[in-house]
Amino acid sequence: MIDKINKITLPAAVLIASIIFSIILGGFYYAVQVNKQKSIERQHQKEYEAKKRKMCYEIYKGMAKMYNNVVDYRCEKEETIASLLSGKKDERDDVCIIMYKNPKWKKGDPLKDQFFTRRYKL
Repeated sequence: MIDKINKITLPAAVLIASIIFSIILGGFYYAVQVNKQKSIERQHQKEYEAKKRKMCYEIYKGMAKMYNNVVDYRCEKEETIASLLSGKKDERDDVCIIMYKNPKWKKGDPLKDQFFTRRYKL
């Protein structure tokens, strides 16, 4: 009877050890794949941001050629009504904000700002 138990115990132990090893190895493989996917997503996000900044710079250069009072530009994400209602930040619009110098501004004028901005949706 002990011989039968010994004959079954060794293969069962090997089977259980191989299952545990496979689970651990599979967990490491899964973790590596998740990390790789996140890295790819970060890279795509960086490429998208660079493309957006380039588009905004092109708008800025075009406006600077047309008008002599263009001062600066910046890219931002702007809240939309849908994003405010849903609370999701993913639904915000990309905008290019161009800053212009106000030609009608006079020093000391409390009612007018020296600069004004225009938003261009990307």
